[in-house]
Amino acid sequence: MKINLLLKKIKSIPLAYQKYGLDGVIYATLRNLGIKTKYNSIIDKKKDHTQKKIIHLTKKKIISGYYKSTYLNCNTSWSGFDYSSKLLGLYEHQVQEKIIQLQKKYQLENIVNFGAADGFHIIGLIKNKYFKKGIAFEIDKQGQKYLQDNINMNNLREKIVVSGKADFEKVIDYLNEDELKKNLFLVDVEGDEFSIFNENNLRFFRKSFLIIENHSFLVNDEESKKKFFQLMKNNFSLEILQNSGRNPYAIDEIQDLDDDERWLIMSEGRPKKMDWIVCVPL
Repeated sequence: MKINLLLKKIKSIPLAYQKYGLDGVIYATLRNLGIKTKYNSIIDKKKDHTQKKIIHLTKKKIISGYYKSTYLNCNTSWSGFDYSSKLLGLYEHQVQEKIIQLQKKYQLENIVNFGAADGFHIIGLIKNKYFKKGIAFEIDKQGQKYLQDNINMNNLREKIVVSGKADFEKVIDYLNEDELKKNLFLVDVEGDEFSIFNENNLRFFRKSFLIIENHSFLVNDEESKKKFFQLMKNNFSLEILQNSGRNPYAIDEIQDLDDDERWLIMSEGRPKKMDWIVCVPL
């Protein structure tokens, strides 16, 4: 067992060099020696430094966009440096726009967020009165605590219920059949979308609207992915929502940042080009 672990550590060094260069080797070596670091490269260090600037500048409140004035505690149970784009109101901006578009067109009132993380979307939407109430599902225990803290700080305890693993039975405890017709499911569950939605629980979501982050590249089971897409095509009108551009020069508050800092803020740390599946009931 120890030999396998050692071999794994040794193999990580050339991989780090290929992807990040010499600084990647340094950080990989530190981790192999048991020294904790949240960086993979000097780019991560620069992102972190810039993120601290943005947190100080905004005082942990979103300063523009649909979710303006929403408080975020900027605590996270996952790795990454996405609070810069969140606090500037730019994070997953195309998803924000699509949610607002669906809400206005179909007069949606409720939102269920599978994989809510810190609550960026669900809290921002209810805080700014796009939706009346919702349920935030977050499987990570520490993440639930940070999520609840954000809900409390935005005075939304009476409007957002926090739960653990995504569960349709719990949704039904909170939303009746008529309310589900006015409901949006926002789903970000790292590949579990291909097992969560199936014929057995179709009755719970077939009249709702859905925006699902597509993690096909994380799942090797081609059959489950095929069944998922067929199920959705049979019951919904589908649209594939692509990522979109950002303009770091449109926000006056960051005019003193240099170009490298501005563009690093735009990064959401995605491993590859990703998209979202928008489902509108037939």
